[in-house]
Amino acid sequence: LPKRGFTKPNRKTYSAVNLGLIQEFIDAGKLDISAVITEDALVAAGVVRRKRDGIRILAKGDVSAKIQLDVTGASKSAVEAVEKAGGSLTVKAAAAAAE
Repeated sequence: LPKRGFTKPNRKTYSAVNLGLIQEFIDAGKLDISAVITEDALVAAGVVRRKRDGIRILAKGDVSAKIQLDVTGASKSAVEAVEKAGGSLTVKAAAAAAE
């Protein structure tokens, strides 16, 4: 029988992190909000095991801390939630897509 569909061999896979999980790690003191939280800081704190092709922030959960995030991708609602809390979320996916 013929196979159906197509699997792109060089597709990107991202590690997904919810805002609620980031807030839990901030409350536990494992993430420092005085500095910019990068993908390497999320891996070092244990939020994700590995970053694969990048880390994508999703909006599940609440964030109350004023944080500065620098990640590969984020949902629109996650960006709005971080900015509503007084923080900033920088997405560097546009620079990677231009390469």
